[in-house]
Amino acid sequence: MTQVLYVITELDVGGAERTLCELATRLSRNAFEPEVACLTGHGPLADALEAAGVPVHFIEARGAWDLGAFWRLRRLIGRADIVHSFLYHANMAARIAAVGAGASAVISSARVAERSRPERRRRECRTHWLVDAEVCVSNGVRDYMASGGFPRTKLHVIPNGVDVTRFGGRNPALKSSLGIPPGSPLVTTIGRLHEQKGISTFLRAAASILHSRSDARFLIVGTGPLEDELRAEAEQFHIADAVTFLGFTDDVPAVLAATDVFVLASLWEGMPNVLLEAHAAGLPTVATRVEGTVDIVEDGQTGLLVMPRDVPGLATSVLRLLDDPGHAERLGDAARARVRADFTLDAMVRRHEKLYGTLLAERS
Repeated sequence: MTQVLYVITELDVGGAERTLCELATRLSRNAFEPEVACLTGHGPLADALEAAGVPVHFIEARGAWDLGAFWRLRRLIGRADIVHSFLYHANMAARIAAVGAGASAVISSARVAERSRPERRRRECRTHWLVDAEVCVSNGVRDYMASGGFPRTKLHVIPNGVDVTRFGGRNPALKSSLGIPPGSPLVTTIGRLHEQKGISTFLRAAASILHSRSDARFLIVGTGPLEDELRAEAEQFHIADAVTFLGFTDDVPAVLAATDVFVLASLWEGMPNVLLEAHAAGLPTVATRVEGTVDIVEDGQTGLLVMPRDVPGLATSVLRLLDDPGHAERLGDAARARVRADFTLDAMVRRHEKLYGTLLAERS
Protein backbone atom coordinates (compact mmCIF):
# COMPACT_ATOMS: atom_id res chain seq x y z
CA MET A 1 0.00 0.00 0.00
CA THR A 2 1.39 3.40 -1.01
CA GLN A 3 1.31 5.98 1.79
CA VAL A 4 0.42 9.46 0.53
CA LEU A 5 0.81 12.50 2.77
CA TYR A 6 -0.96 15.64 1.57
CA VAL A 7 0.41 18.85 3.08
CA ILE A 8 -1.63 22.06 2.95
CA THR A 9 -1.43 25.46 4.58
CA GLU A 10 -5.02 25.50 5.86
CA LEU A 11 -8.31 23.65 5.53
CA ASP A 12 -10.69 26.57 5.13
CA VAL A 13 -13.17 26.51 2.24
CA GLY A 14 -11.25 27.38 -0.94
CA GLY A 15 -10.39 25.95 -4.33
CA ALA A 16 -7.10 24.26 -3.38
CA GLU A 17 -8.57 22.96 -0.12
CA ARG A 18 -11.60 21.48 -1.87
CA THR A 19 -9.40 19.84 -4.49
CA LEU A 20 -7.21 18.24 -1.82
CA CYS A 21 -10.32 17.03 0.00
CA GLU A 22 -11.78 15.46 -3.15
CA LEU A 23 -8.45 13.89 -4.08
CA ALA A 24 -7.74 12.44 -0.65
CA THR A 25 -11.22 10.99 -0.25
CA ARG A 26 -11.49 9.58 -3.79
CA LEU A 27 -8.08 7.91 -4.18
CA SER A 28 -8.29 4.18 -4.79
CA ARG A 29 -8.01 2.63 -1.31
CA ASN A 30 -6.82 -0.59 -2.92
CA ALA A 31 -3.57 1.15 -3.85
CA PHE A 32 -3.22 4.29 -1.74
CA GLU A 33 -3.52 5.20 1.92
CA PRO A 34 -3.90 9.00 2.26
CA GLU A 35 -3.29 11.25 5.26
CA VAL A 36 -3.34 15.05 5.51
CA ALA A 37 -1.03 17.42 7.36
CA CYS A 38 -2.39 20.94 7.89
CA LEU A 39 0.17 23.60 8.83
CA THR A 40 -2.37 25.67 10.78
CA GLY A 41 -5.24 24.76 13.08
CA HIS A 42 -8.54 23.06 12.49
CA GLY A 43 -10.52 24.19 9.42
CA PRO A 44 -14.05 23.30 8.27
CA LEU A 45 -12.88 20.81 5.63
CA ALA A 46 -11.02 18.79 8.24
CA ASP A 47 -14.33 17.34 9.42
CA ALA A 48 -15.17 16.12 5.92
CA LEU A 49 -11.79 14.45 5.60
CA GLU A 50 -12.01 12.72 8.96
CA ALA A 51 -15.60 11.63 8.29
CA ALA A 52 -14.33 9.92 5.13
CA GLY A 53 -11.68 8.07 7.14
CA VAL A 54 -8.70 10.25 6.15
CA PRO A 55 -6.49 11.05 9.18
CA VAL A 56 -5.74 14.77 9.60
CA HIS A 57 -2.71 16.00 11.53
CA PHE A 58 -2.61 19.62 12.70
CA ILE A 59 0.94 20.95 12.72
CA GLU A 60 -0.16 24.24 14.36
CA ALA A 61 2.82 26.20 13.10
CA ARG A 62 3.20 29.57 14.85
CA GLY A 63 5.31 31.11 12.10
CA ALA A 64 7.88 30.44 9.40
CA TRP A 65 10.62 29.67 11.95
CA ASP A 66 8.68 27.36 14.26
CA LEU A 67 11.20 24.51 14.59
CA GLY A 68 8.82 22.37 16.60
CA ALA A 69 6.30 22.48 13.76
CA PHE A 70 9.08 21.70 11.27
CA TRP A 71 10.04 18.52 13.12
CA ARG A 72 6.40 17.47 13.54
CA LEU A 73 5.95 17.75 9.80
CA ARG A 74 9.23 15.97 9.08
CA ARG A 75 8.21 12.99 11.25
CA LEU A 76 4.97 12.63 9.26
CA ILE A 77 6.89 12.88 5.97
CA GLY A 78 9.22 10.12 7.15
CA ARG A 79 6.29 7.68 7.18
CA ALA A 80 5.13 8.54 3.64
CA ASP A 81 6.01 7.16 0.21
CA ILE A 82 4.64 10.23 -1.57
CA VAL A 83 4.43 13.80 -0.25
CA HIS A 84 2.11 16.11 -2.17
CA SER A 85 1.73 19.74 -1.05
CA PHE A 86 -0.84 22.43 -1.86
CA LEU A 87 -0.51 26.23 -1.52
CA TYR A 88 2.67 28.27 -1.31
CA HIS A 89 3.59 27.96 2.39
CA ALA A 90 2.92 24.23 2.38
CA ASN A 91 4.93 23.83 -0.84
CA MET A 92 7.96 25.47 0.74
CA ALA A 93 7.65 23.76 4.12
CA ALA A 94 7.10 20.28 2.68
CA ARG A 95 9.96 20.36 0.21
CA ILE A 96 12.42 21.53 2.86
CA ALA A 97 11.17 19.13 5.54
CA ALA A 98 11.33 16.23 3.08
CA VAL A 99 15.09 16.53 2.48
CA GLY A 100 16.59 13.24 3.61
CA ALA A 101 13.36 12.17 5.34
CA GLY A 102 12.91 9.07 3.18
CA ALA A 103 9.88 9.82 0.97
CA SER A 104 10.18 8.27 -2.50
CA ALA A 105 8.59 11.21 -4.31
CA VAL A 106 7.96 14.85 -3.39
CA ILE A 107 5.32 16.74 -5.37
CA SER A 108 4.16 20.33 -5.07
CA SER A 109 1.27 22.17 -6.71
CA ALA A 110 1.01 25.40 -8.70
CA ARG A 111 -2.61 26.50 -8.65
CA VAL A 112 -2.48 30.11 -9.81
CA ALA A 113 -0.28 32.48 -11.79
CA GLU A 114 0.39 34.61 -8.70
CA ARG A 115 1.12 37.86 -10.51
CA SER A 116 0.60 40.04 -7.45
CA ARG A 117 3.36 38.17 -5.55
CA PRO A 118 6.18 37.41 -8.02
CA GLU A 119 8.59 36.65 -5.19
CA ARG A 120 6.70 33.43 -4.52
CA ARG A 121 7.40 32.10 -8.00
CA ARG A 122 11.07 33.05 -7.63
CA ARG A 123 11.38 31.04 -4.41
CA GLU A 124 9.56 28.03 -5.79
CA CYS A 125 11.63 28.04 -8.96
CA ARG A 126 14.94 28.43 -7.10
CA THR A 127 14.12 25.37 -4.96
CA HIS A 128 12.76 23.20 -7.77
CA TRP A 129 15.56 20.71 -7.21
CA LEU A 130 13.88 19.69 -3.93
CA VAL A 131 10.82 18.28 -5.72
CA ASP A 132 10.33 15.53 -8.26
CA ALA A 133 7.26 17.07 -9.91
CA GLU A 134 4.98 20.07 -9.77
CA VAL A 135 1.32 19.69 -10.67
CA CYS A 136 -0.07 22.69 -12.57
CA VAL A 137 -3.82 23.14 -12.89
CA SER A 138 -3.65 24.58 -16.40
CA ASN A 139 -1.37 25.10 -19.38
CA GLY A 140 -1.19 28.79 -18.52
CA VAL A 141 0.08 28.08 -15.01
CA ARG A 142 2.63 25.61 -16.41
CA ASP A 143 3.90 28.28 -18.81
CA TYR A 144 4.00 30.86 -16.01
CA MET A 145 6.14 28.56 -13.84
CA ALA A 146 8.38 27.58 -16.74
CA SER A 147 9.00 31.23 -17.62
CA GLY A 148 10.25 31.71 -14.06
CA GLY A 149 12.86 28.97 -14.45
CA PHE A 150 11.04 25.83 -13.27
CA PRO A 151 12.20 22.92 -15.50
CA ARG A 152 9.38 22.11 -17.92
CA THR A 153 10.16 18.38 -17.61
CA LYS A 154 8.99 18.51 -13.98
CA LEU A 155 5.74 20.37 -14.72
CA HIS A 156 2.64 18.20 -15.16
CA VAL A 157 -0.74 19.65 -16.11
CA ILE A 158 -3.69 18.09 -14.28
CA PRO A 159 -6.86 20.21 -14.55
CA ASN A 160 -9.32 20.59 -11.71
CA GLY A 161 -12.45 18.49 -11.73
CA VAL A 162 -16.05 19.14 -10.74
CA ASP A 163 -18.80 16.92 -9.36
CA VAL A 164 -21.22 17.23 -12.27
CA THR A 165 -23.98 15.42 -10.35
CA ARG A 166 -24.44 18.49 -8.08
CA PHE A 167 -25.66 20.68 -10.93
CA GLY A 168 -29.09 20.18 -12.46
CA GLY A 169 -31.56 22.26 -14.45
CA ARG A 170 -32.89 25.77 -14.04
CA ASN A 171 -34.63 26.84 -10.83
CA PRO A 172 -35.58 30.51 -10.31
CA ALA A 173 -36.23 30.10 -6.57
CA LEU A 174 -33.25 32.26 -5.60
CA LYS A 175 -34.50 35.12 -7.77
CA SER A 176 -37.74 35.17 -5.82
CA SER A 177 -35.96 35.13 -2.46
CA LEU A 178 -33.83 38.11 -3.57
CA GLY A 179 -36.83 40.08 -4.81
CA ILE A 180 -35.78 39.82 -8.46
CA PRO A 181 -38.74 39.71 -10.90
CA PRO A 182 -38.97 36.25 -12.53
CA GLY A 183 -38.69 37.77 -16.02
CA SER A 184 -35.52 39.73 -15.26
CA PRO A 185 -32.32 38.14 -16.59
CA LEU A 186 -29.78 37.49 -13.85
CA VAL A 187 -26.06 37.97 -14.55
CA THR A 188 -23.88 36.41 -11.84
CA THR A 189 -20.24 36.41 -10.82
CA ILE A 190 -18.78 34.36 -7.97
CA GLY A 191 -15.42 34.88 -6.32
CA ARG A 192 -13.43 36.48 -3.57
CA LEU A 193 -13.85 40.25 -3.52
CA HIS A 194 -10.22 40.85 -4.37
CA GLU A 195 -8.39 42.63 -7.18
CA GLN A 196 -7.71 39.29 -8.91
CA LYS A 197 -11.37 38.62 -9.66
CA GLY A 198 -12.03 41.84 -11.58
CA ILE A 199 -15.31 42.64 -9.81
CA SER A 200 -14.85 46.35 -10.55
CA THR A 201 -14.80 45.50 -14.27
CA PHE A 202 -17.99 43.48 -13.75
CA LEU A 203 -19.70 46.50 -12.13
CA ARG A 204 -18.64 48.85 -14.90
CA ALA A 205 -19.94 46.41 -17.50
CA ALA A 206 -23.21 46.14 -15.54
CA ALA A 207 -23.67 49.91 -15.75
CA SER A 208 -23.20 49.73 -19.53
CA ILE A 209 -25.55 46.75 -19.93
CA LEU A 210 -28.33 48.52 -18.04
CA HIS A 211 -28.43 51.24 -20.70
CA SER A 212 -29.67 48.58 -23.15
CA ARG A 213 -31.35 46.12 -20.80
CA SER A 214 -32.87 48.02 -17.91
CA ASP A 215 -34.54 44.79 -16.73
CA ALA A 216 -31.19 43.02 -16.10
CA ARG A 217 -30.09 42.27 -12.57
CA PHE A 218 -26.61 41.46 -11.28
CA LEU A 219 -25.49 39.14 -8.48
CA ILE A 220 -22.09 39.17 -6.77
CA VAL A 221 -21.39 36.13 -4.59
CA GLY A 222 -18.43 36.13 -2.20
CA THR A 223 -16.67 38.11 0.48
CA GLY A 224 -13.32 39.82 0.65
CA PRO A 225 -11.30 42.93 1.42
CA LEU A 226 -12.79 45.06 -1.38
CA GLU A 227 -16.44 44.67 -0.41
CA ASP A 228 -16.92 48.21 0.93
CA GLU A 229 -15.09 49.70 -2.04
CA LEU A 230 -17.18 47.71 -4.52
CA ARG A 231 -20.44 48.63 -2.83
CA ALA A 232 -19.37 52.27 -3.08
CA GLU A 233 -18.66 51.80 -6.80
CA ALA A 234 -22.17 50.40 -7.34
CA GLU A 235 -23.55 53.55 -5.71
CA GLN A 236 -21.20 55.76 -7.73
CA PHE A 237 -22.33 54.16 -11.01
CA HIS A 238 -26.01 54.52 -9.94
CA ILE A 239 -26.65 50.79 -10.30
CA ALA A 240 -26.95 49.78 -6.63
CA ASP A 241 -30.66 48.97 -7.06
CA ALA A 242 -29.79 46.45 -9.78
CA VAL A 243 -26.87 44.80 -7.96
CA THR A 244 -27.10 42.32 -5.07
CA PHE A 245 -24.10 41.46 -2.90
CA LEU A 246 -25.03 38.01 -1.61
CA GLY A 247 -21.92 37.36 0.49
CA PHE A 248 -20.73 33.81 1.10
CA THR A 249 -22.92 30.83 0.27
CA ASP A 250 -22.19 27.12 0.28
CA ASP A 251 -25.12 26.49 -2.08
CA VAL A 252 -23.49 27.40 -5.38
CA PRO A 253 -25.78 25.01 -7.33
CA ALA A 254 -28.82 27.04 -6.25
CA VAL A 255 -27.14 30.28 -7.35
CA LEU A 256 -26.22 28.87 -10.76
CA ALA A 257 -29.68 27.34 -11.23
CA ALA A 258 -31.19 30.84 -10.99
CA THR A 259 -28.56 32.49 -13.23
CA ASP A 260 -29.04 33.35 -16.91
CA VAL A 261 -25.46 34.39 -17.77
CA PHE A 262 -22.34 33.70 -15.73
CA VAL A 263 -19.36 36.10 -15.83
CA LEU A 264 -15.78 35.65 -14.65
CA ALA A 265 -13.84 38.91 -15.10
CA SER A 266 -10.56 37.77 -13.48
CA LEU A 267 -7.27 39.55 -14.12
CA TRP A 268 -5.29 36.33 -13.52
CA GLU A 269 -6.22 32.77 -12.59
CA GLY A 270 -5.08 29.19 -12.29
CA MET A 271 -8.07 27.09 -13.26
CA PRO A 272 -11.26 28.55 -11.73
CA ASN A 273 -13.48 25.85 -10.24
CA VAL A 274 -16.46 28.19 -10.37
CA LEU A 275 -16.21 28.38 -14.15
CA LEU A 276 -16.22 24.59 -14.34
CA GLU A 277 -19.29 24.60 -12.09
CA ALA A 278 -21.07 27.16 -14.27
CA HIS A 279 -20.39 24.97 -17.30
CA ALA A 280 -21.56 21.86 -15.44
CA ALA A 281 -24.81 23.75 -14.80
CA GLY A 282 -25.15 24.37 -18.54
CA LEU A 283 -24.79 28.15 -18.29
CA PRO A 284 -23.62 30.45 -21.08
CA THR A 285 -20.50 32.18 -19.80
CA VAL A 286 -18.33 35.19 -20.53
CA ALA A 287 -14.80 34.97 -19.14
CA THR A 288 -11.54 36.83 -19.47
CA ARG A 289 -8.73 35.37 -21.54
CA VAL A 290 -6.39 34.40 -18.69
CA GLU A 291 -4.70 31.26 -17.34
CA GLY A 292 -7.10 28.37 -16.95
CA THR A 293 -10.13 29.98 -18.54
CA VAL A 294 -8.65 29.43 -22.01
CA ASP A 295 -8.31 25.73 -21.13
CA ILE A 296 -12.01 25.58 -20.25
CA VAL A 297 -13.69 27.99 -22.69
CA GLU A 298 -13.52 27.50 -26.45
CA ASP A 299 -14.40 30.99 -27.65
CA GLY A 300 -17.66 30.93 -29.57
CA GLN A 301 -18.13 27.20 -28.90
CA THR A 302 -18.54 26.72 -25.15
CA GLY A 303 -18.57 30.36 -24.07
CA LEU A 304 -17.23 33.80 -24.93
CA LEU A 305 -13.78 35.20 -24.11
CA VAL A 306 -12.76 38.85 -23.68
CA MET A 307 -9.56 40.51 -22.56
CA PRO A 308 -9.08 41.45 -18.88
CA ARG A 309 -10.38 44.93 -17.96
CA ASP A 310 -12.21 45.19 -21.32
CA VAL A 311 -15.43 46.76 -20.05
CA PRO A 312 -17.00 47.39 -23.49
CA GLY A 313 -16.10 43.88 -24.66
CA LEU A 314 -17.53 42.31 -21.52
CA ALA A 315 -20.76 44.32 -21.75
CA THR A 316 -21.20 43.55 -25.46
CA SER A 317 -20.66 39.82 -24.92
CA VAL A 318 -23.18 39.64 -22.06
CA LEU A 319 -25.76 41.57 -24.12
CA ARG A 320 -25.16 39.20 -27.04
CA LEU A 321 -26.15 36.27 -24.82
CA LEU A 322 -29.10 38.07 -23.22
CA ASP A 323 -30.47 39.14 -26.59
CA ASP A 324 -30.06 35.75 -28.28
CA PRO A 325 -31.37 33.06 -25.89
CA GLY A 326 -31.02 30.37 -28.55
CA HIS A 327 -27.31 31.04 -29.00
CA ALA A 328 -26.86 31.25 -25.23
CA GLU A 329 -28.53 27.86 -24.78
CA ARG A 330 -26.35 26.24 -27.44
CA LEU A 331 -23.20 27.52 -25.74
CA GLY A 332 -24.42 26.30 -22.35
CA ASP A 333 -25.24 22.83 -23.69
CA ALA A 334 -21.82 22.54 -25.33
CA ALA A 335 -20.12 23.73 -22.14
CA ARG A 336 -21.92 21.09 -20.08
CA ALA A 337 -20.90 18.35 -22.51
CA ARG A 338 -17.25 19.48 -22.42
CA VAL A 339 -17.09 19.42 -18.62
CA ARG A 340 -18.67 15.98 -18.47
CA ALA A 341 -16.10 14.72 -20.99
CA ASP A 342 -12.90 16.34 -19.71
CA PHE A 343 -13.25 17.92 -16.27
CA THR A 344 -14.84 15.42 -13.89
CA LEU A 345 -13.55 14.67 -10.42
CA ASP A 346 -12.95 11.07 -11.45
CA ALA A 347 -10.70 12.18 -14.33
CA MET A 348 -8.75 14.49 -11.99
CA VAL A 349 -8.17 11.72 -9.44
CA ARG A 350 -7.16 9.11 -12.02
CA ARG A 351 -4.61 11.52 -13.53
CA HIS A 352 -3.03 12.03 -10.11
CA GLU A 353 -2.91 8.31 -9.49
CA LYS A 354 -1.16 7.81 -12.84
CA LEU A 355 1.44 10.47 -11.95
CA TYR A 356 2.03 8.87 -8.55
CA GLY A 357 2.55 5.47 -10.16
CA THR A 358 4.93 6.87 -12.76
CA LEU A 359 7.10 8.66 -10.18
CA LEU A 360 7.29 5.61 -7.93
CA ALA A 361 8.23 3.37 -10.87
CA GLU A 362 11.00 5.78 -11.89
CA ARG A 363 12.44 5.82 -8.39
CA SER A 364 12.28 2.07 -7.88
